[in-house]
Amino acid sequence: MLASVLFLSAPARSQVATGYDALDIPPPSNWLARRAWLADRGVSVDFRYTSFYQGLASGTGETDYEYGGKSDLFINIDSSQLGLRKGGGFRSHFEYSHGDAPANLGGAIFGVNTALYWPADTPDELVATSLYFTQKVGDRTSIAVGKFNPVDLYAQHPFYGGWGSDRFMNVVLVAPPSGLIPVVFMGAVATVEIEPVTWIFVVSDPYDRTDDYLPGDLFSDGVLMAVNATRVATLAGRETTYGITGLYSTAEALDYSLIGGEIGRGTKSGAYNINIQFTHNLQESGDQSDAAWGFYLKAGIADGNPNYVERSIIFGIAGSPLFFGRPQDSFGIGAYYYDLSDALQDSLDPLANLKNESAIEAYYNWGVRSWLTLGLDVQYINPATGNYKKALVPSLRMQIQF
Repeated sequence: MLASVLFLSAPARSQVATGYDALDIPPPSNWLARRAWLADRGVSVDFRYTSFYQGLASGTGETDYEYGGKSDLFINIDSSQLGLRKGGGFRSHFEYSHGDAPANLGGAIFGVNTALYWPADTPDELVATSLYFTQKVGDRTSIAVGKFNPVDLYAQHPFYGGWGSDRFMNVVLVAPPSGLIPVVFMGAVATVEIEPVTWIFVVSDPYDRTDDYLPGDLFSDGVLMAVNATRVATLAGRETTYGITGLYSTAEALDYSLIGGEIGRGTKSGAYNINIQFTHNLQESGDQSDAAWGFYLKAGIADGNPNYVERSIIFGIAGSPLFFGRPQDSFGIGAYYYDLSDALQDSLDPLANLKNESAIEAYYNWGVRSWLTLGLDVQYINPATGNYKKALVPSLRMQIQF
């Protein structure tokens, strides 16, 4: 009888809701429903984990193959859902890397595994590499202010970008080094669309801000300015783009011509980098507007002192392998040549032999499921480090998206 009284005294589930039901939130175990619930409220969450098995097949250095992993969490919030102005939002990217797979191999000065290299010097540590607010101003302009991971800015590019997890792995083919843009920067980015040209303006602090969140010394030692103009056109009936980018830094850096001198620590300011870009789709899908593969070219010149870059060229093909009838897969073949600062090379000689660096990289990603991708990547590198043999670096990777 007592049991019956207690049972009858308990409120029916339909009458009184508590916990997740009271808040109309799906339970934690139902992640897909919970994610959809957040999306309806202007919050998008994208989590992905990528594992790597990588080593040195030939070349100079340790030849053991090692495992490594990278977790990426992206959280975007629509500002209008918070009662703020429409057309704005908060963007964030949190990164965590672990394992023994090295980011550098074979004497290459550019990282062979961007996912494990980025963010720099922070293994086994959760770091927010992007934290910024973006706002549309009218129909053609948007402004973003905060902390930026440059790789994130390449996210939608079919050749570069991909964080070393989605497309190419070598940092040159993920986020081409200009010698000026730091690993993580703080500043403002403005995008202005004036058809058929899109303009991008960047003003930032010139130094790496990976571990900084609310620094009080921004712009105290100089400023980095950049401008890009890209024109979208059509060539042979397929999409083509032409672009030019200029970067200039007022920050003081080591004067390479004084290395080894009496003082050996002189500085110099006024570094620049100017590059041109060209892209052309060689094949496009009639069914999927974003499925295509094409040719990409980027060539640049720089001052060479205090910039460690003098000249560079990057080119290749990449995209969806429509010739296999698998638009969900992706592939790429890219190459680069970096002519490093003559002043730096001359100053180090004969104590150190610093050469120019070149490499070829190829990858193929097999979309097994919408949430599972398997990839194979091979790099052949002529490293800048003197007396190092040419390196062959094969890699396997697996990515799971939640």
